[in-house]
Amino acid sequence: MPLHSNLSHTESSKNFRISSNGVTHVGHVRTKNEDSILLLPEESLWVVADGMGGHHAGDFASQTITQNLGLFKQQVNLDDSILLLEENVINSNTIIRRKSEILGRNATIGSTVVCLYVWRNYAFTFWAGDSRLYRFRNNKIERLTEDHSYVEELVKMGKIDARDAENHPAANVVLKAVGIDELLRMDLDYFELLDDDIFIICSDGLYKDMDERAMVAVIQANTGDMDALTQALLVSSLNAGGTDNTSIIALKVSE
Repeated sequence: MPLHSNLSHTESSKNFRISSNGVTHVGHVRTKNEDSILLLPEESLWVVADGMGGHHAGDFASQTITQNLGLFKQQVNLDDSILLLEENVINSNTIIRRKSEILGRNATIGSTVVCLYVWRNYAFTFWAGDSRLYRFRNNKIERLTEDHSYVEELVKMGKIDARDAENHPAANVVLKAVGIDELLRMDLDYFELLDDDIFIICSDGLYKDMDERAMVAVIQANTGDMDALTQALLVSSLNAGGTDNTSIIALKVSE
């Protein structure tokens, strides 16, 4: 994968027109991009995967996920579509674990994943790890996923403040990821779409260097153009440090 990929699509669903764009960048510090993104608007699916940094073959793990989900075909009914998406991720988990066995006992391969799937006027998200889904609505940003991470647990227990989580020494410790455990557990949520909703799917490289206030300012300046929005978020993230691989997908739904 090139260090800087740029994908752009526009597609129609039954009730909404969806415009989307995605970018992924190696950042200023790392030498390899272990992130992978998938835009599959014809099947109403968007994915960000972040290979486990510092481990063996993180790029293999993230690309395995996006390649498997890239085979997804929307089914006639919702249950079958969700089941097929789940099967594709479980298959990725199996492939990644086999790769780990080939590399030897000390090899740890894994990847976070966050997916957004649109069905008529609803959006479904499932995820493992600390890649995130945000929604921008009525000039406010809301995180729709909960990190599967050690610092997130510390925040929930009240041991650290959420504002300090990103700078915590254990900020990179992920508790769930595809390929880490034989039995993969992911969280699933869904919500109704509204006109002019904007969604940001990202790896942790974005929010490590940009807080939500900075993200809101960039989104407010680029609400009409998802290509411009992803580029502006990327540039702002790189200017703020670019300390990790950064992947961003932006979607806007319009009636």
